[in-house]
Amino acid sequence: MQSRNQARANAARQRQARTGESYAAALEMIRLDRLRKLDDPAEVGSPPASRGPEYFHAEPVPEVLTELVRYHSHRIAKYLYLAMDEGRWGHDFAEWQAMTLYKLTDALEHLHLLIGTISAYLRNEGVERYFLRRYLQVNEDHQLERYFSSQVEEHLAGLTGQPAPEDSVVWHSVGSDIADRSGWSKPERHEVLEAALHAHFGNYPDDGQAFDHLPVPLKEHVLALIPLMREANHSAHHEDAD
Repeated sequence: MQSRNQARANAARQRQARTGESYAAALEMIRLDRLRKLDDPAEVGSPPASRGPEYFHAEPVPEVLTELVRYHSHRIAKYLYLAMDEGRWGHDFAEWQAMTLYKLTDALEHLHLLIGTISAYLRNEGVERYFLRRYLQVNEDHQLERYFSSQVEEHLAGLTGQPAPEDSVVWHSVGSDIADRSGWSKPERHEVLEAALHAHFGNYPDDGQAFDHLPVPLKEHVLALIPLMREANHSAHHEDAD
């Protein structure tokens, strides 16, 4: 049985062949047609089945989504680091303004793409718009629609193994590499960042089981980092006191 993502991709390609519009535009129209049907139960003969959280409790988290989060979190962290570092060169305010905002908006682009791609994946899996609005903390459908940009649809197509839209630039390739853990994606770098974040933010040793859910190699990496980071914090404390 084909997935909902696959079915929508096939329908979009058929529409594209009929109308000559771009793949992204065809996919968008297929999605809007489906939403209209969900809004009008008479069109399908009975109310649509609920696809709220209870439907997914027994389902494992798709690995492509966790890899997606890891990839974009790494990129976001990199741009935030670069933005913070600009403040260490504080001799030119004009330069700081430009470079800091460049880095922060680069981070924001990755954040928007990450949120939009996860939301579009859930949309294609049938998650009700009520819950999507709730998760995204918006009140209106038009606010939800803003997350479903052409870049998001392209990225999702690559992530889920669907063909690239005609006007694809780079995000389809990135999505495909994230799914394959190759190319643009660098899982080993993501794990270094994840280990550092666990070591810095994890509630350990107050919670002795704080890292038990992690893979053994990652847990060992985190535990090795904690004394080094605490020693650095202790040294910085003493320097401030002096």
